[in-house]
Amino acid sequence: MSEHGRWVAHSDDERAAPHPGDGPAASPHPGGGRAAAPYAVEQVWPPWSEQLAAGWGRDFHDQLLGDELRMRAYRLAIREAVRPGDVVVALGTGTGVLARWALEAGAARVYGIERDPDLLARAAEAAATAGLADRFVPVPGLSFEVALPERADVIVSEILGNLVDNEDCCRILDDAVRRFLAPGGRLLPRRAERYLVPVEACEAHAQVAASTPAAGRTNPFDAYYDVILPRRGYLASPRLDRAFGFVGDPATYRSELVFAVDRPGTFTGFKGWFVADLSRTVVLDIAGDRIDGGRPGRTSSDSWKHAYLPVEHPVAVEPHDRITLSLSRSAPEGDGAPASARSYRWVGTVRRGDDVVARFGHHT
Repeated sequence: MSEHGRWVAHSDDERAAPHPGDGPAASPHPGGGRAAAPYAVEQVWPPWSEQLAAGWGRDFHDQLLGDELRMRAYRLAIREAVRPGDVVVALGTGTGVLARWALEAGAARVYGIERDPDLLARAAEAAATAGLADRFVPVPGLSFEVALPERADVIVSEILGNLVDNEDCCRILDDAVRRFLAPGGRLLPRRAERYLVPVEACEAHAQVAASTPAAGRTNPFDAYYDVILPRRGYLASPRLDRAFGFVGDPATYRSELVFAVDRPGTFTGFKGWFVADLSRTVVLDIAGDRIDGGRPGRTSSDSWKHAYLPVEHPVAVEPHDRITLSLSRSAPEGDGAPASARSYRWVGTVRRGDDVVARFGHHT
C-alpha cells in the first residue's frame, strides 16, 4: 500500500509476495516458518519482551518466521537497503533468515551475531543449505562483547519490541552503530515511532483480572501484555508518544499525553504499537487488527501483536472527557538487575470538565 511515495507493509500486498527462486519462501510463509499459533482478538498473552533475559526458544523463532507482516516487510526492505558488495552485520541473527536475504541481495559478507549457540548453528546450516556458507560469518556472543575485523555498510536487526524499546533495542543499536557501522553506513530499521490510544477492551481486561500475577508481582495489572486490540475499541484519536532514532536515545524518560474522548464507552487501558521506517521506502506498521487470512487478508503481526497497558479499575467515559497519561521508562530499583532491565510506569487521570473522576497508576 503506497502512502506518500512509501510502501506501508501489509501482508496482503502483492509487491511483497514470494517470488520464484526464493527458496524457503516457497512455503506458505516467506521465512519458511510454521503458521502462527491460533489466537483471537483481545486474547491476552504474556509479553515476549519480558522473556528476553531467559532467552527465546524454538517456538518463538518459528512464530517470527511465520509472521507474514514482519517477514514480507523485512525482505522488501533488505532488497532495497543492501547493495552488491556490501558488508552487512545481522544483529541478533537468530535462525539467519535476514542474513540470508542480505546475501541473496548481493552482500559480500554477512556477520551474524547471536548469543544462542543453537540458533547460530541453525543460521549457519541454513546458509550452507542455500549455498551461501562461504559468505556467512557466524559470530557467537552478545553484540556488546564481540569485535569485528571490519566496518559494515549495513546493520540489519529485528530487535524492536511492540513498544519499540521494550527489548532494549536503543542501547544495543547505539553501541552497534558506534563500533560496527562505517561512516555513511545504513541502519535497518532507520527509525521508529510509538503510538498510544485509550481503549475499551473489556474481554482483555477480564482475562487480566482473572490471571495469576507473574513471578515477583502481586498485581496482574502491574504488567503489560501482548494482545490484538481492534480499532473499534478506540476511545480517542491515537497520539504519537515518542520517536526513536536508535543513536543517542535516552534510556530513561517520561512522556505526557492528553487524549480527548470522542465516544461513550468503558476505558480499560491503552494500546501501544510502533510504526518503523525499515528502509528508504518501506514502512512497517503493526497497528493492524485483522487476524483472518484470505483477502483482504491478515494485517496483524503474529509475533508482536500490540502492547496492552491495562488499568485495574474500568472507567465509564463520555465524549469530551480527557484522559491524561504519563508514561515513563526507568531503571528498576535494587541490586542485581541486568543492564537491559527497564521498568515502565503509566499513571494518569480521567477528567470531566474541572473534575477528576478517576485516577490510575501501574508499573512493571
